[in-house]
Amino acid sequence: MKKLPPPTPAPTDPTETLAAIGPVARSSVVDAVSDRLRNEILAGRIAAGSRLPSERELSLALGVNRLTLRAALARLEAMGLVSTRHGSGTEVVSWRERAGLEALTMVMNSLEREEPAWLELLTSLLEVRRVLVSEAVALAAERHTEEDLVVIKQLAAEQVKYLPDPLAFARGDLAIQRVIVRAARNVGFELILNSFARFPEEQPELLAELYDRREESLPFYDVLVELVRAGDAEAARHALRAAFDAMDQEWLARHGHKTARASDRARAKTPSILGKAATKSAPKKGKTQRP
Repeated sequence: MKKLPPPTPAPTDPTETLAAIGPVARSSVVDAVSDRLRNEILAGRIAAGSRLPSERELSLALGVNRLTLRAALARLEAMGLVSTRHGSGTEVVSWRERAGLEALTMVMNSLEREEPAWLELLTSLLEVRRVLVSEAVALAAERHTEEDLVVIKQLAAEQVKYLPDPLAFARGDLAIQRVIVRAARNVGFELILNSFARFPEEQPELLAELYDRREESLPFYDVLVELVRAGDAEAARHALRAAFDAMDQEWLARHGHKTARASDRARAKTPSILGKAATKSAPKKGKTQRP
């Protein structure tokens, strides 16, 4: 069973690396080569600190030419998985220290769902989403324009027609999140959201599970609009952190994951949490702030 690589694994000998790699199909060669090497690295079979074999040896082992290999290695370097220096070859680096948020989903793809490491990474993603959404809505409450609110409401209204299709509903939800993030006027948040925006294509089955109660989530959008409109960043931040914590813990418990907490707070109904916060932060005339 594949396991999550430790933070500081022992370097792999180049000869062992060659033994673990076989030729790839030529249908999409650069993709196939980068995927093969990426999976070997993320699964820990080629450990951080290892120096890859020479281009000649590696290209022969993979059954590709050097140009293809270099293009694949360039992709891995952009992902933060390897570091190439002229005259020194290519070294595998620690993805925990160099890779971006997208590495979480890549590592998840290299693991089996039954493994504890897979659940650990899923929980990490849920926590990142929780922080991103609550903080973005908080900043949007302070920085939004009326035009932002109009677009959020329009997109939210369209979610009804996507109810039969979980992936279409997820894409619509991501579109709403993007408008909120832009209303927060934070480019960094937009870049983080890009990693989640790839989920419909990269993790369709998981996304369908995450959006398994779509109809119940429709009132959530009205509350989001009111939290942004009210202009109270602290109330929005507190309400959404509590709400997402409750929703995530309930989802984990519903799908049989042992990390879910059984506390009454975690099982509280989301609409009531959000409703109270939205009522407390009722919109005030003339209080909408612009950037």
